Amino acid sequence: MKNINETVDVVIAGGGTAGHVAALQAARAGITTSIIEAGTMLGGTMTSGGVYMPNHFFSAEKPVVLGIPWELYTKSKEIEGLPLPDYKQRRPVENPSYYSYINVPIYASIAEEEAVKAGVILHYHEFIADVAAVGDYWEITSFGRGIKRTTKAKEIIDCTGDSDVIRILGLGVLRDKVRQPGAYQYKIEGIEYEQIWDGEVQTLYDEAMENGILQKGDFAYLNSLPFRYYLAHGGHNATHIYDADTSDADGQTRANLEGRARMLRMFKFVTSSIPGCERAVLKTMYPHGLARETYRTEGEYVVTKEDFLKATDFEDKVCNAFNYIDMHNEESGCEVFFHESKDLLPKVPFRALIPKGSSRVTVAGRIVSADRVALAGIRAQCTCMAMGQAMGAAAALAVKKGIPSREVAVKDIVALTVEHGAVPI
Repeated sequence: MKNINETVDVVIAGGGTAGHVAALQAARAGITTSIIEAGTMLGGTMTSGGVYMPNHFFSAEKPVVLGIPWELYTKSKEIEGLPLPDYKQRRPVENPSYYSYINVPIYASIAEEEAVKAGVILHYHEFIADVAAVGDYWEITSFGRGIKRTTKAKEIIDCTGDSDVIRILGLGVLRDKVRQPGAYQYKIEGIEYEQIWDGEVQTLYDEAMENGILQKGDFAYLNSLPFRYYLAHGGHNATHIYDADTSDADGQTRANLEGRARMLRMFKFVTSSIPGCERAVLKTMYPHGLARETYRTEGEYVVTKEDFLKATDFEDKVCNAFNYIDMHNEESGCEVFFHESKDLLPKVPFRALIPKGSSRVTVAGRIVSADRVALAGIRAQCTCMAMGQAMGAAAALAVKKGIPSREVAVKDIVALTVEHGAVPI
């Protein structure tokens, strides 16, 4: 095994939804930055996880998140040869938001290209095994195949999605006994929709459930949406994994096994039992099962359901969230709660991204310090990316000023993100 020593200013733990944006912001601010990512590409849930709809850049009325996330999105659309959607032309009747779809190979490649251009040091297929404070620095130990890496850094941003660094450090975490189901992403193509009769396919699905051919969770939305929804989406984002816990290798393995078993069972049912699906093809399968929530960080402040629904205007706000709660469950499949007014736009406070009692470490993404109801709103992908940009700015400013990130003025964090295109708040 090779022993490698490395020194950087900032280590980003995880190159996922929040992490790749955090790294770009820090590196573009002139700070030496590395990403330690256990997977094979940047983008996390959006790319290798297969949830290729980063929502929400815009509300029904105005931009919510722009900056580096929007830059990457627009560059991906340019390469696809597609125009940017004109959000003002949309009619958000069912949902006060606009979904934006990415081409996964293109987006992941652009994110990587921009990271390399900015000078981000990428370490794929590595996991962080230990983190220790040594004077005013962190010493981060990570392992990959044939490699033991020891990285010296001034700041860490935990973007792992499971609070990996926070747990290694023994800092406080939040975890509920009842958690939202996870998901497994794949796509069935070649369905001949003109042969689909809504009532018939619903009856066939109901009979398959009664007879044990299908299991609860194979179709995520149970009593909240008709089975026609599953077919219309080719199964994409329509399968639940109950009690998904991806916070360790055993949990990830279990999620993968369950997700693929559900995928195969549904494909067999659809092609053998639904008229018009005989020639359907299971076209795409994404690498790993996903969790919607595992371990969250206990921050200096915990964002509450009331904060989220009332859109509390925090003095230390660093980015926008979005104005609905998307709570998945085992009973109906999913419940959605909207704000009373479309003018209400929740915010994310800096304190919720600072682990309680910590110094020189922040978090971004779905491990934000929030109760589980508030989290069901804040965890939207664009919000995770915006948190990443804000914490990348905080870490860069901390290094430049020679102070811990928690002491950086919020106005300076926001100013740096706005300089890089973010929405002023």
